[in-house]
Amino acid sequence: MEKNDQIRKMAETPVKELMLKMGVPMIISMVLQAFYNIVDSAFVSNMKGTGEAALNALTLAFPVQIFMVAMSIGTGVGMNAMLARSL
Repeated sequence: MEKNDQIRKMAETPVKELMLKMGVPMIISMVLQAFYNIVDSAFVSNMKGTGEAALNALTLAFPVQIFMVAMSIGTGVGMNAMLARSL
């Protein structure tokens, strides 16, 4: 009986509650990634001599990093959905 309740959890739980439960970890992850970028920028900009060039390189590399992470997560989610449908 309890296992059957777990299976129907996504179908019967209100959408607002599911959005909070599933969205909060993603929001925390994105905030931590942004905080990492801020700390990294502050550290790199304080380098003597090449701080400005290093900060420019970091500023150019961050969007590429975010794009690669987004593509990887999107591919993983897509493969997960495809595997779930086939099973």
